[in-house]
This record gives sequence, C-alpha cells and structure tokens, in this order.
Amino acid sequence: MKSFKIGGPKSFSPPRAPQLDTPRQSTPTAPTSKPGATSKPSAPQDGFDTVGSKISSSVRGLFGPSQADSFAANPTKFSSQNVLNGYKLFPEGKPPQGVTLPTPNKPMVPANQSVATLNVQQQHGNANLSLSPAGGNGPQVNYLHYLSSGQNTQTNGSFAGISDVPLRPGKGEPNMVMTGPLNGCAVHALHNPANDTLSFVHQADFSKYGAQTGKQQLDGFLKQNNLQLVQSLTPNDYSHLTGKHGIETGATAFAHYDNAAGKWNMVGQLNDWKNGGGTGDRPQLQRPPGGLPQQWTGPVDLQNPLSLNDLK
Repeated sequence: MKSFKIGGPKSFSPPRAPQLDTPRQSTPTAPTSKPGATSKPSAPQDGFDTVGSKISSSVRGLFGPSQADSFAANPTKFSSQNVLNGYKLFPEGKPPQGVTLPTPNKPMVPANQSVATLNVQQQHGNANLSLSPAGGNGPQVNYLHYLSSGQNTQTNGSFAGISDVPLRPGKGEPNMVMTGPLNGCAVHALHNPANDTLSFVHQADFSKYGAQTGKQQLDGFLKQNNLQLVQSLTPNDYSHLTGKHGIETGATAFAHYDNAAGKWNMVGQLNDWKNGGGTGDRPQLQRPPGGLPQQWTGPVDLQNPLSLNDLK
C-alpha cells in the first residue's frame, strides 16, 4: 500500500512509488458476478462524455437544488465532506452550447471559449458534477477536456488544454477549472511567460508507457508551445490498489483560485469504484477504504514551479 503526505501551500511533498504502466479498462460496467464471487469487476476509465452517450433521466442526479455555490465558496472544504462524481459532466451527451472542444490539431482552446455553468446535485451519496451553458444560475467555470491517446501517441503523447487563464481572475471571471475523473491521466498547470497567464492541460495515459516517456512527451509539448511547468497531478499521486479486487483509486481533479492567498490551487480527491454504471449511466463512487488520505492539494506557485524531474 502506498502512503501519502497530503499538503497545502509549502507543505506538499507526496512520496512517489512504483509507476502503474497498464491503462484502465475502457468502460464502466457493473459486476456481473453474484455477491461473494471472486471475479474482478471492471473499473471506470477517464470519465468523459462523447456525443451520443446521453445519460438517462433516471440517473441525472437532478434531485433538489444545486449545491454548486457551496462548492465554489470553499471547494477544498466541500470536497473534503462530499464524494465528487465528475462522470457525465455533460448530462445531454454533448458539450454545453458555447464550449469549444480541443482537437488533435488544435489542442489548446482559449479560456473564454471553455466557460460553462457548474451544477452539483446529490444522489446515492455522491455529489454529481455537471455542466450547462454559460450564464446559468450557478458558478461559472472553465471546462478542461480530454483527448484519448491514439496512433503515434507513444512519441508525442495526447494533450488537451485551455489557455489564457488569468493569474488573478477579476470579478465575473471564472475562478475554477473542472475536468473529468482521472484514471491514468495527468493534469498540469502551466505558465505562459509571453502574456503572463496560466494554461491547464490534460495529458492522456501519462502512465501508459511509463513515467519517463510521459515526462518526455510533456517536455516536447512545453517546448512546442513555449510554456513552463508549474504544478502537476499524476497517477503516482492518486493511484492506489484498494479493496478485495485490487482496483486502483482514481481522482476527481479541479483547480480553483484562492482569493485570500492570491493564487491557484490544484486539488485531486481520491475516489474508489463502488458500483459500475450501465450504458450512459454514472458509476457510483466512494471514498477509498483503509484510511487513505482523501485529497491531494498543491499550490500553483510561480515562485516555486515544479520540475519535470519531480514527476514520477
């Protein structure tokens, strides 16, 4: 069992452990064996919607008012008290109107083209996260998408990101970045010295070919886009074997701007697979058993940027 030291500003120092090099299975499915059986159930992969995977109305989690304002008011506290479920961020199976998604040829999307309204509803012990068009009744956030790895990605990797995020968001500007659950991927906060803004990037399958290859892919992406690494959340920070089936924990990741501290923080809440979702459904998540730390927190501090050599 890996051990973790969860830290905030100035205290974050998670020990690193052997890398998981095998990607997760592709589809969240419920176990088919009877209770007590020893077969290993499938576990969810990165939880991103695609066009056509519309979630059924019975599992949308539209029960009671949204708690998104409570989440946005104190994201770290809220996520310490609630199991965040980011599977099915798009309840209608497609991105909210006005949100531009990255493509392999254009992996970076301007932040002002990624704005959506955050909704948070409770269901089955999970705080279900979903996005609707910008300008709705709730916090405005930037959505960070995911592009799955494909051909030739062992050399170049697969990246999706948003650019031009203000270092200090002004009134009315989004102060949170949301992305889907992580199971083998990494999320990076990057600095653009040319215009003194931040970029956030989702790197697919960081651990698939080993950490060294993942770092080489990231290094190439940084040089190509003239960006500097500041903070990262990688599988080595969140992935643990848990439960009788030995399924690895995933993470629900987000970034938020702390007005009091005057800087961004990246947060990854560890989550464990509980029950698989059917076609178009959300899986149900739970806190990892065995007393594992619940959250990873790292400041996006330009004065103390992360080094590629720190990633494992």
